Amino acid sequence: MAYALDLPAHGTQSVADRLQISRIMIAQARQELIDGSRLQAGEKAWGAVVQPVKAIAEQRGWKHGSHQDIHAVMSQIVVEYGFDGEQILALSRAYFVGHENFYENFRSPEELAEMMDRVEDVLPDLLELTAMPPRPFTITSNTQMRRLRRLTGNENLQVGDTSDVGFSLNHGSTNGGEG
Repeated sequence: MAYALDLPAHGTQSVADRLQISRIMIAQARQELIDGSRLQAGEKAWGAVVQPVKAIAEQRGWKHGSHQDIHAVMSQIVVEYGFDGEQILALSRAYFVGHENFYENFRSPEELAEMMDRVEDVLPDLLELTAMPPRPFTITSNTQMRRLRRLTGNENLQVGDTSDVGFSLNHGSTNGGEG
């Protein structure tokens, strides 16, 4: 495919590289669907979502090497930035329609096209977040506490702890708790 020429060099990816990869992947997803490759189409749409999520995690010094880590980062972004139902649905569909179809081949071209429409709607929001600083965040539930412990590696975080920088490990932190 001609897309390979547009890819950044291999190795550690910068935020700009990850955003470029994301844009390439959603274009590839559309072309794969046109070409009849449903498995690749869904996986590439999922990949288009994962790249900016990984960029956000890297900017914050958070873990992002597994599916569970990516889910945790997405969940934290959703809460921290107040994503609406449509944005949340787009992220969910990217995984449950796009990524899972790569392994199971049970989604129709129409389902994949609808998922890609949603992904294309949410991608600008994710790309924009890579240019925004983390927001102040207070841990208000055990779920949030466990998620942030996972992402930061800080087992001392507690419900009620506050961070002016969303528990980022890479931004000047003025945390009220151990974070």
